[in-house]
Amino acid sequence: MKNIFSKINSLVGFLVLGSVLIVASCQKDTDGSPGIAPGTPVAEALAPDSAGGGVVLTLTGSGLGDMRSIVFEKNNVPALFYSTLNTATAIVFRVPDTAYGGPQNIIFTNSAGATLTVPFKVLAYPTVTEAFPTDFEAGTVVTITGSNLDDVSKVVVAGTTDAATIISQTRGQLVVQMPATNAERASLVITNATGDLVTNQEFVNVSKALQVFSDELMNGFQSWSWGGDFASSTDTYITGAKSMKAAFDPAGSWGGLQLGGGTIDITGYKYFSFWAKGADVDKQLTLHINWGPAKDYTIPAGKWVYFKEETAIFLPGITSVNNVTFQIHDAGKTIYLDNIIFVK
Repeated sequence: MKNIFSKINSLVGFLVLGSVLIVASCQKDTDGSPGIAPGTPVAEALAPDSAGGGVVLTLTGSGLGDMRSIVFEKNNVPALFYSTLNTATAIVFRVPDTAYGGPQNIIFTNSAGATLTVPFKVLAYPTVTEAFPTDFEAGTVVTITGSNLDDVSKVVVAGTTDAATIISQTRGQLVVQMPATNAERASLVITNATGDLVTNQEFVNVSKALQVFSDELMNGFQSWSWGGDFASSTDTYITGAKSMKAAFDPAGSWGGLQLGGGTIDITGYKYFSFWAKGADVDKQLTLHINWGPAKDYTIPAGKWVYFKEETAIFLPGITSVNNVTFQIHDAGKTIYLDNIIFVK
């Protein structure tokens, strides 16, 4: 009896082992791909035929099995795709977020080295996240930061045909020289191979503004300042070649850059604006207009900052201005100011 059970156990073990070997021999290492052999790839349709980064594309045709790479021709940007969705008649993939804009080919290569080229247009509109400065005169150099700026072909003041000169460009930065224009304030229209962008940033034409100070004191304004040295300086500036250097006395606490003596009619002017740049520490200034309306500002150290007030809110009922004064809080420091202006 014992020998009978031993033989039965041996037989069962042999059958189990045989089953495992049969199953193992029928299985093949795979990444989940359909396992379709490469053929001679032929395209019938690519849908859609233009799209932006992240959009799903489907190529249909014949002989499309076992693709190994998909590359967008402009600057050789590879596309990721799922081999599990690759059949002999179709392949599904996405436009890379890093694809460069404009007409180009998509190159498909299978495991046998056969290639297929399909025309496509990547939609990559220019974007702008920052522009400096946003005040300008004819000849002012403006640096624009964003994306898809490498193929920009034209920059125009919105509502005009006045075109800026492109000085340099990369994918993330565009440097232009502003044109002469009659526009008082406007966006820019930036055109690349995909199309147009109208900037959210508004650019102010200082030459068309009502000026208290640009490179020099304007419209009869004079320096009636106290507690420091106050004069135009070429040290740093926004437009032109100078700013107002207000070197407040470090031993004083309430020195004032007082600009008086002029009288300007601000009827019809929507904004009062100025730029300021601090010294080695942040400092507070109080702005007085006609020694009436006043507002405090914190001027950051070491960088130009733009300040803009709506006249109807900041200067209610005031139609003429004869005095603009900036008083410093606490111990004096040097602060630069530029383009103290009223804008329509």
